Amino acid sequence: MKTMRKNLLLFVVLSLLVSGCVVSEKDYLLKEEEAAKCSQTLRTQVEENRALTTELSSCQSELSASEKRVEKLTESFSDISAERNDLEKMLTAQQAVSEELKAQNYKLGELLQEKEVAQSSIIRETMEINRRLQETNIALREKQAVSEAERGRIEKQLETLNVRNAALEKQKEAELQKLKATYDELVGSLKGEIEAGEIQIRRMQDRLSVNLVEKILFDSGKAALKQSGVQVLRKVGAELAKIKDKRIQIEGHTDNVPIGGVLKERFPSNWELSAARAMAVVHFLQNEVGIAPVRLSAAAYGEYQPASTNETVEGKAANRRIEIVILPLYERISEAKETTTTGPEK
Repeated sequence: MKTMRKNLLLFVVLSLLVSGCVVSEKDYLLKEEEAAKCSQTLRTQVEENRALTTELSSCQSELSASEKRVEKLTESFSDISAERNDLEKMLTAQQAVSEELKAQNYKLGELLQEKEVAQSSIIRETMEINRRLQETNIALREKQAVSEAERGRIEKQLETLNVRNAALEKQKEAELQKLKATYDELVGSLKGEIEAGEIQIRRMQDRLSVNLVEKILFDSGKAALKQSGVQVLRKVGAELAKIKDKRIQIEGHTDNVPIGGVLKERFPSNWELSAARAMAVVHFLQNEVGIAPVRLSAAAYGEYQPASTNETVEGKAANRRIEIVILPLYERISEAKETTTTGPEK
């Protein structure tokens, strides 16, 4: 401090010398006092300067620390900005997903509503079906009760029918045996006519057919029996009269040659000729043989059920015929099975 004062005093003296001024001791003392004040002021300023320097150094340190903090904050801000950008992107994506979810949720709501409506409809339909099923079950139970009663009644009827069928089978077997016997007797008594081709006898399952050609019974174009025909019919009628539980149908057949000449006045067509011949045989069997008329019937077929072709003389001759058919009282045509023969069964 003293050194600084001396230096300051010396500085003042030198200044005065340089300036060429000569001062008195009083002035010198005043100047020295002023220098002291200046020195004090200078010291104060130096102290302040040091304090400021210290403060400046502290501030610089703080500034450096602040700059580092700023750098760190800048880095953190950059990271935060990047993270913010990522978050904004994620937010945008989430918003898009949220919008899509909202749309899907809306669609799901609509579907749920439709499903609820459909379920309500299904429930109603199911309830209606259940109601109908209950009604049906009740009706079926009622029908079942009726059916069981009906089944019992039918079973009883079946038992009765089985008994009747068994009796009918026995009766049928007996009838077949009778029919076979009649067939054998007819074949035996008419052997000559059969061998001559004038008569053909066919036995089916439950009926018998005697086919007599026209030439043995009638002259051409006529419906009156010939003497040879009367003899044959007597033989046939004698065998037919033995059968008491059958009906006898006389069927008239012709060829396809149209009726002509004066015969047309009596027989306009082959229908009338076949009918007249069938009736002539019926009357003979009733009146001459004595067969009960309730068992006799006549049928006229004209030319419409030929036994052979009408293209040949032989075929036409075969078609001109009288068939005597022995039938059950109630004919069952579906059971008839034809077995044709011209001789006795072996």
